[in-house]
Amino acid sequence: MANLPDFMTNPNAVLNDTEHEWRYNRVPDYKKVNETFDLEKTVTHEEGSLGWLVSNLVKNWEKEMSYKLRADQIRTINPEKYKFSVNGHEWHTVEEMLKIGTYNALIGDTELYKASELDFSESHKLFKRCLRTFSWEVLEVYSGPPVVAFKWRHWGLMTGDLNVNLGNGKKLEAPASNEVVQSFGVTVAHVNDKFQIEKLETFYDPNDLMMQLSKNKKKEGEKTDATGGKCPFIP
Repeated sequence: MANLPDFMTNPNAVLNDTEHEWRYNRVPDYKKVNETFDLEKTVTHEEGSLGWLVSNLVKNWEKEMSYKLRADQIRTINPEKYKFSVNGHEWHTVEEMLKIGTYNALIGDTELYKASELDFSESHKLFKRCLRTFSWEVLEVYSGPPVVAFKWRHWGLMTGDLNVNLGNGKKLEAPASNEVVQSFGVTVAHVNDKFQIEKLETFYDPNDLMMQLSKNKKKEGEKTDATGGKCPFIP
């Protein structure tokens, strides 16, 4: 593993990039997320295994794509070739993803969520209010580099209220369920000889997670409890 980049061997490697430009002018704090992951994960990958390496790569990619401001400082990707798509739909460049945010890129416009109505900051605040933490794990890896295919799980405890702007004056509102919500999917990552991601394709049902979050949704015209919970989350 001596020849591997640090983002393949340490899930928090990029948090050491203190000289890079970070959103909100600070390196994000993942302490609470990491603690929850260690307590609630369903799979433990042996150090040095393919599952362990893939998990580290994706966790560093998420940190960079969510919180770094400059494409040329994102070490987990090849910015000149990088592109991202969900369920075979349109491709996003790195610049587009940095503008709209990872949540908007992953979910898009659906019946229960409208990425076109939310900017980067609004989308992140929405999930921060709903979920105490939002953890992610690799379940299985089907193939190794240069084409890495793997199954994953994304989960969190809904402790805050949901409030989604659906456009045309419509909103989706639901009180906190205090239940675990989770989503499963498959991702195919194409990496170069430096293990940088050049193409990322994800396949999953974005409506599944939103249906869980909105299971207790309010009927149109019903008032929302102004005391809706706010909770700590990924910064």
